[in-house]
Amino acid sequence: MKAAFFCFSDPGEALAGRLAGGPGERVVRVAPGTLSETVARWWQGTDALVFVSSLGVAVRAAAPHLRDKETDPAVLVVTEDGFTVLPVTGAHLGGGRDYAEQLAGRIGASLLLTTSSDRAGLTAPDLLASRRGWKLLGKEALPAVNRALLEEGILSWWTDVPAFLPPLPEEYRPVPSSGEASVILSPYRRDFAPRQVQLVPRCVAAGMGCRRGTDADTLRRVLFLALEAEGLLAESLTEIRTVEEKRDEPGLAALAGKLGIPLVVVDRKELLSLDGDFTPSAASRHLGLPGVAEPCAASAGRLLGRRTASCGVTAAFSLLSRREGGKLTVLGTGPGDGKYLTLEGRQALGEADAVVGYRLYADLLPPAWLRGKTVETYSMGEEEKRVERAVSLAEEGNRVVLLSGGDPVLFGLAALALRTARGRVPASVVPGVTAAQAAGLMTGAPYVNGLVLLSLSDYLQPWENVRQALEGAARSGLTAALYNPVKRDLEEKLAAVRQIFGAAGYGEVHLVRDAGRPGASVRRLPLEDLSADGVDMRTLLLLPGSSVECVGDLLLDRRGYRAERAGERGSDS
Repeated sequence: MKAAFFCFSDPGEALAGRLAGGPGERVVRVAPGTLSETVARWWQGTDALVFVSSLGVAVRAAAPHLRDKETDPAVLVVTEDGFTVLPVTGAHLGGGRDYAEQLAGRIGASLLLTTSSDRAGLTAPDLLASRRGWKLLGKEALPAVNRALLEEGILSWWTDVPAFLPPLPEEYRPVPSSGEASVILSPYRRDFAPRQVQLVPRCVAAGMGCRRGTDADTLRRVLFLALEAEGLLAESLTEIRTVEEKRDEPGLAALAGKLGIPLVVVDRKELLSLDGDFTPSAASRHLGLPGVAEPCAASAGRLLGRRTASCGVTAAFSLLSRREGGKLTVLGTGPGDGKYLTLEGRQALGEADAVVGYRLYADLLPPAWLRGKTVETYSMGEEEKRVERAVSLAEEGNRVVLLSGGDPVLFGLAALALRTARGRVPASVVPGVTAAQAAGLMTGAPYVNGLVLLSLSDYLQPWENVRQALEGAARSGLTAALYNPVKRDLEEKLAAVRQIFGAAGYGEVHLVRDAGRPGASVRRLPLEDLSADGVDMRTLLLLPGSSVECVGDLLLDRRGYRAERAGERGSDS
């Protein structure tokens, strides 16, 4: 979102600074007597105006500029004490409702929703359109449609592109004919009744070719003639496809830019491998290709009719073979239950259609967080299977969360998931709290000077590599946390830990079991007494470094502060 955060005081400016952390977000300190002109200056070209102020200030400032809920920027209020975030206008089509939820998550504020469907936990068609980036037609029928949703708790829908659509909210129920539906989902021009709205999914790819130097206006005119001939809406376009020889065609790039969609260059080998009865084209003589417009369109999905040719321009269309909107989020759930989930992670889980993960990680989350979602759980050792399943679900158009305990970048699924998803679906990682952090909290502050994190498992790497890493950790003198004490040859592995760290001067080990979970415990042992007794995969081995001292029941690392040098009071080490 491109957003301006208006503030009027020092505390307000400090809060706006905490909120405006993303690209395109600007803090604007409003000088006394300049509010009207400041809002006027930011109204155009901004997605959201956020007033760190009272509701009255925002209403008076925004009211003279309000024209259309689809094109106006969203207006939000954040109270200056940071306790409440309120979407005021543009909550649905303007994206204000979801943006308000993001802002509330950033500062731990309460979200105050006033729209009836939001408060009822129902997804109105205009909110669905905003979230999916779809065009909504028939806005005048929205009040009646939303009223029916509120009264009945369900909304009937019909589509002519069922294979493309991502999963819809559970309150959306399909009906067999368009006449029975309150919501029509279609890329085609349709006549609909006064009680209906149409959502236009972006599911059509355009293949285009042209003479060298054709201007953007000519290209646009032919493209729209072709859309009209097929009965398609321009808002259904998701990309323009062309051949390598047209990559640097300025008119095509300009047209794609004006439409807000990407220009995709299709690989020559891919075009030559296509099967299809394409219209004979000069491209076969000049480029050695079966055509440009039709093959380029067909490379994205099912071809919709023949090309349109005019003024040296060709255009054809296809219905995408892939579903829209699927993505994968690898979520670090932390070492225990939901209290260790980050605000970003909580948001990702709330937006998910499907959740995939190791059974224990799913069981540790509050059941309410998973309600209404597809949940698939797996056993230990099925990591590759569940990653592939998560990517496959995302390819079907689902927003998928793949659970990974602790931090997914540390001994987790992040690398495997990103590698598997590459070239298939968009994927991202939400970091998590790792077990060593929970163990650090339970024992005091044992790694102020640094921390070495290693895995004792030799299932996916040779034991010799693990041993070399242990030797390096011991030479560092830093606190070390050893994960994954697997059963195989565990006594031999722990003997190596005793020998390597004992030779480096480490004197004790703390066995932290179920860190961050109910019933967590810490057992302190002389390093020489370390054995497999009571050690399993739920145990973290914490070895305090050379600068760590025991103060009462706490492990406290020395950082070199004057107070540490002056006072050794309370130390029993």
